[in-house]
Amino acid sequence: MAKIATPTTALCRHTNTSIHYRDKDLVSELLGGDADFVKVMAEHILARELGPDELRVLNAILIGIMEHGLTPSAIATREIYMSAPENLQGAVAAGLMGVGSQFVGTIENNAVLLAGLVALPDDAARRAAAQEIIADHRTRKTHLPGFGHHLHKPDDPRALRLIEMGREAGFKRGYIDCLIVLSEEIDAAFGKHITINATGAIAALMGEMGIPVQLMRGFAVISRAAGLVAHIAEEQARPSGRFIWDLVEKSVPHAP
Repeated sequence: MAKIATPTTALCRHTNTSIHYRDKDLVSELLGGDADFVKVMAEHILARELGPDELRVLNAILIGIMEHGLTPSAIATREIYMSAPENLQGAVAAGLMGVGSQFVGTIENNAVLLAGLVALPDDAARRAAAQEIIADHRTRKTHLPGFGHHLHKPDDPRALRLIEMGREAGFKRGYIDCLIVLSEEIDAAFGKHITINATGAIAALMGEMGIPVQLMRGFAVISRAAGLVAHIAEEQARPSGRFIWDLVEKSVPHAP
């Protein structure tokens, strides 16, 4: 039987007098000075330093998806906090379980499509592949991730600004271009303009920054956690959990 290699970690080490995040001394290099949370967090996750433009865009991404109002994840957090106010982290965790294929987590789903388009050699090949993607989703009657919004029409203002920031940063990997190609082909297929939503723009920007698709949802989780803590703070000051519960109780009739 082959010997199993001893696992290792590069994330953190410590001595009696120091703590290191990767190769940086926590006290002398990261606490104080010009270190900030987004910069340290990104470098800790990605194992590389981000440039100023990347940090500016990543900061905008995290701000852009932090708050969504009384969406299912926020309602779940408020209801669980009402039920167990001694367990703040449990309420946040309940809300984070809603980061999936329908809300916020669509970043990852869209990024998979964009990565496939980016790998193709030219615009013609990308447009042909985009048409196949659209046809497949229409045949299966499934939603195209990164497109459409029930409130923002004709465009999601967050997506427009994020794409603009990506252009300003000079990103050249092709993800933004492929998002636009996919958008144009969707509009042609449906005969009308379909909104690029914030998660579609974020998928393109994260792809431009070389963030692995498998980690993109993690950044959404980090951002949403902050927003959900804010919902708990408001729940403490202006409770709505019991009102929501009562509203559902009265609005959903029994139908044997």
